[in-house]
Amino acid sequence: MMRSRLLSPREGLIWALAFVAISAVLVATRFTSADPDSALYASISGRLTQEPASRWIAPEWWGFWPETKMTGLFREHPSGVFVVPAAIARIGIPGEQAAYVVGIGYGLIALLVFGVLIARLTSVGDARAALVLLQLMPVAFLFRIRANHEYPMLVALLVTLVSVEGVRRSWGWLVGLTLGLTLGLLVKGVFVVLAVLGAGLWILINPTRARGTTTRAIAACVVAAAITAGIAVLYDQWYLHITGERFWLPYWRRQLGPVTIATPLDNASTLAGHVFFYVSRLLWFPAPWSFALLAAAWQLWRHRRDAAGPSAWRRLSESARRGIVFALGFAALSILLLSPSSRFAERYAFSAAFMVGAVGAVVAFRRWTPVRRALETLDARVPALPAMTWLALMLLRIVLGPVLPRIP
Repeated sequence: MMRSRLLSPREGLIWALAFVAISAVLVATRFTSADPDSALYASISGRLTQEPASRWIAPEWWGFWPETKMTGLFREHPSGVFVVPAAIARIGIPGEQAAYVVGIGYGLIALLVFGVLIARLTSVGDARAALVLLQLMPVAFLFRIRANHEYPMLVALLVTLVSVEGVRRSWGWLVGLTLGLTLGLLVKGVFVVLAVLGAGLWILINPTRARGTTTRAIAACVVAAAITAGIAVLYDQWYLHITGERFWLPYWRRQLGPVTIATPLDNASTLAGHVFFYVSRLLWFPAPWSFALLAAAWQLWRHRRDAAGPSAWRRLSESARRGIVFALGFAALSILLLSPSSRFAERYAFSAAFMVGAVGAVVAFRRWTPVRRALETLDARVPALPAMTWLALMLLRIVLGPVLPRIP
């Protein structure tokens, strides 16, 4: 049997100590990533600490990307991914390593929030299993210690989802909803649309069967979006005050200028290629749990006319069924949103891959007997198994870092 609580006070302390221990190792070893993007963002974060806090909104390239000889203001994304590392560097952590410490912090938050959501949708046992299994996916290994945008954007999405559920009960969750959308906007600009998409789908499906009217949740999203838009205006005004230039207009030109849109009629082969690209990543990134999900779906399809098929689906709780629909629906909508654009990259599928992985991990735990027995035995014998797994895998990542491939 898995433990009855997702996180006991003792386990919370162990998680905190594990995070502090890995952060100390990153600082002591002066860890740097071989991934060019992570190295760039960490370097900019470190250099930003030499600037007054008022100028953190306007980082520059500072020669950290010599291959393209980029100079001047950094306009690839808003400065949200740099601000937290720069802030904690003020307490004595080296600037570059602060970016990696913040990166693993975002990853840890995302993992634990996934656990909370899964516990609400299915059971604490499923959630504890997922806390371990989600760490074993290829995408988790490749993004274990990064200073990139992917984990902050996943946190923005998850905070938005939790807050959309909570706001049905209390308007106080409007703060979390606004924070989720604002974090997405200030970290990766236009990609906040994925958090908005997730919020809309969560309202439509209501996986946890949270009480409260849909109208209230929609109204809260509108208010949060309006506040976020106001923050975007203030961001632009402050950027203008500091640099004498606007931010958002050049940003949109930079992001959308090179983009062409493939349509089903004019560029069917291109569109199909992009769809295949993202679908293949949603199989590879969350493997082997994605294949556990496929196997379960195939079995249900084979027995769709038998009593075994429908009953297997009906044995799931209403919340679990709705959670599956949400996760797979979010992945499908992400593919539909991303595929028409001529700009595509594996990392764009990061959040969708974790959604697929979360469903597949629960399916594997429930249907693959060796996986279930191994996890139940380990969880009974190892104190704070998920935290110990996280600590061990982080140390393994530090040792194996030079031989891991890079995701473009």
